[in-house]
Amino acid sequence: MVSCTAMIVQALVRLLSIGVPVAMIGLACWSPLLAASQSVADPEETGRKASVYRRAASVPKLPAKFRQAREVAPPVAEPQAEAPAPGVSRSGSEAPPTESSYSGSAGPVIVGRILYRGPVPAPTQVEVNRDQDVCGAIVSMASLSVDAATHGLQNAVVHVEPGTGEVSAGIFAATPTVVQNKQCRFQPHIAAAQVGNETKMFNDDPVMHNTNITVAKSTVLNVAMVAGGSPIRKLLKRSGLYVVKCNVHKFMQAYRVVFNDPYFDQTREAGQFTITGVSPGLHTISVWHETLGVLQKEVQVPVQGTVVVDLEYK
Repeated sequence: MVSCTAMIVQALVRLLSIGVPVAMIGLACWSPLLAASQSVADPEETGRKASVYRRAASVPKLPAKFRQAREVAPPVAEPQAEAPAPGVSRSGSEAPPTESSYSGSAGPVIVGRILYRGPVPAPTQVEVNRDQDVCGAIVSMASLSVDAATHGLQNAVVHVEPGTGEVSAGIFAATPTVVQNKQCRFQPHIAAAQVGNETKMFNDDPVMHNTNITVAKSTVLNVAMVAGGSPIRKLLKRSGLYVVKCNVHKFMQAYRVVFNDPYFDQTREAGQFTITGVSPGLHTISVWHETLGVLQKEVQVPVQGTVVVDLEYK
């Protein structure tokens, strides 16, 4: 009996001596596999989180005013559209625009007229001392263009001051401007533009002209425009009042009014203007005319709807 018990004990001891190392080896083998499985799973999870973070970080959070201004901004070509907006008449016999004319527009709209009821001087007659076969002996120059029926003033430039942080690079009136030498005149005589617009200058006359452009008494461009020459292009890099002159024919003069934003318009025959895309709030409207000077008025712009503003030169 004792011998049997001893044999059983010896057998168990041998089994244990073999099993423990085997178990240790097994654990040693399984530990790297478990670790590897965890290391494979964790990067996937980490990668998912990182990718979500990167996507969120790629979209900057803009200030509220900036986003609001972009939401109500018009298409880029709208601020300087040549055709009048619906409800704005070109004929002096038609009624002026009203609030109901723009009831379907998105965002606030500012419409109105610039008026002048004073005496309209007769055009100035200027004698031409050279190139009379092209320019004529006398050039007639009118300082005011006023519609007789409505007293509307043409070629006044109306601008609405934007709010702080309102304008972005994405809001851009991309219409290029033109300075055309034709019949010894700069055409158009008055035009409004935005910084970043390109100005195209060309000479349609069979004689040489000179295009001399200054802003704040600083020369922007001074170039000879030969007959039949290639157009010259110039980028408008600063805001201000650009004075265009010809040093060859000194009676030739024109103006370009350049702004940092697209919130401007030029009055038509009956003095009407339309400006869209301005953010709600209190804004200052400025009017410039080459002989009558500057008018200013503060106006409260609503979130939606039309503001009608009529300003008059005395």
